[in-house]
Amino acid sequence: MTQRDPVTGRRRNPAAQQRMRALGDYGGKEGVRDDVRANIAHLAARLIAEGSTDYHAAKLKAARQLGVTDNKSLPDNQQIELALREHLALFQRDTQPQALQELRETALAALKRLATFSPWLTGSVLAGTANEYSDVELELIGVDAKSFELYLINAGVEFEMREPSRGREQHERAPQYRCEFEGLPLTITLYESHAQRQAAHPRGSLRHERVQLEEAEKLFAAPA
Repeated sequence: MTQRDPVTGRRRNPAAQQRMRALGDYGGKEGVRDDVRANIAHLAARLIAEGSTDYHAAKLKAARQLGVTDNKSLPDNQQIELALREHLALFQRDTQPQALQELRETALAALKRLATFSPWLTGSVLAGTANEYSDVELELIGVDAKSFELYLINAGVEFEMREPSRGREQHERAPQYRCEFEGLPLTITLYESHAQRQAAHPRGSLRHERVQLEEAEKLFAAPA
């Protein structure tokens, strides 16, 4: 006998139904939806810890793997970051602190090397969730892309440029450069203005926080 979803009335896919049974058929029950959301957050955290750099993509992939199609059950980025911190403490407690320390030392050196461009540090190295798969993430504001490329070439730095997105929003058109600095990966994003950067990472987003050299030195010198 064909079973139908009690909320939508649509026929259920047997395979998806089996996956959802494992998670709990939330069917409008917010408490159970919270459990599904937590499951997605923890799976997304594992994907990020294993090398995924995009929180949004990680949670969508996690939802697909768990057979969840209800967008209301997707966790927000803060929930994923909390799950990531728990994952790192449980499964990478012997390696992650050392990797983070090395990345932070590299970040400080890169901030000094690029001082003429007034760079900002953001991302997982600043947040403290970086591991062996993470890049040091820097941002430059109001720097001409061609001039910056010339600087890298003259400095003998090999780099890969990531083409700006073709999205309609201006903040989606920020060019990125990926290179190695002191043997560790460095990603540098160029924004035309602080307003463009703010649009890309509004308050509450993971990369909203950013610091420059002096503040980074104080932060990294403070006891954990």
